[in-house]
Amino acid sequence: MVNIRDVAKYCGVSAMTVSRALNNSGQISKETKERILKACEELGYRPNFAARSLVTKKTNMIGLIIPDITNQYYSQVSKGVSSYLSLHGYGLLLCNSDRKKEEEKRYLDFLAGGRVDGIIIFPVKPKKEDYEGILKEIPLVMADNYVDGLNANFVGNDNYHGASEVIRHMVKQGFKKIGVILGPTSSSASNERLRAYKDVLAENNIEYLSDIVLESDATFDDGFNLAKVLIEKGVDSIFAINDTVALGVIKYCYLNNINIPYDIGIAGYDNIQQSSMLPVPLTTVDQNGSRMGKVVAETMLNLLTGGAIISKKIILKPQLVIRKSLRES
Repeated sequence: MVNIRDVAKYCGVSAMTVSRALNNSGQISKETKERILKACEELGYRPNFAARSLVTKKTNMIGLIIPDITNQYYSQVSKGVSSYLSLHGYGLLLCNSDRKKEEEKRYLDFLAGGRVDGIIIFPVKPKKEDYEGILKEIPLVMADNYVDGLNANFVGNDNYHGASEVIRHMVKQGFKKIGVILGPTSSSASNERLRAYKDVLAENNIEYLSDIVLESDATFDDGFNLAKVLIEKGVDSIFAINDTVALGVIKYCYLNNINIPYDIGIAGYDNIQQSSMLPVPLTTVDQNGSRMGKVVAETMLNLLTGGAIISKKIILKPQLVIRKSLRES
């Protein structure tokens, strides 16, 4: 079996130099590092990362906990995180909480047990007490849903701005009885979108009707099932908390011969790829999941190297994407 000394002899360098190359040390030249990595590949040398982590106390792995691996927005986020980490010599351990609090807790405990150097989490129904203990054990970056009073780095989108933009466009298109399918009430992202909805209605002297504002777990099935409830209440349009929920609404409409956008208008949030490929393309809000992934990964690596400020809050601005699901402009 090839060992580190064999690689050193092959390259004509010391074993320490090979170790520095494998650990991304800045103490050797780029040319030497590339030559050593190429030699490792030619000789079939595979570093023993488990043994290395016992010495360095580092795994060069980051854990990422997302709520729904089937939601394309989180796929985009995961790719953004993975690509950025890979460029900086880190690997990714991806965990899917399936929007279940108990699964999230299990993964947090699993990752905090020395398997990763830090954790990025898109939390489910977050409460301050859920993460205070973990923060004492391991670097943690929160994303999407902010937790008041928690001393953690956070990266999110401006949900108030994004929802304001899409609701204003719905009103401009002539919709006045806008039904809403939100996420859980514990979600700061959902609550900010609800606040924007109320404010835009007030700006336009449209009465707020609480019975056409529904809570959900933000799944496709929720969209399908709650579409029936809202349509029976006489809404002329539906704003969904995400595109996956909006796709559920659209399926219900197709199966019940409800014409989009003339019988009912529909808007989503996230701008997943499928939203532009529908027979009637979906008006939505682009959160740019890949950019979100890059920024949370960058925040985590800054935290690990001592460059991040505790409680730093980064807010990205989403963009309205106008398509035909709310009639022609």
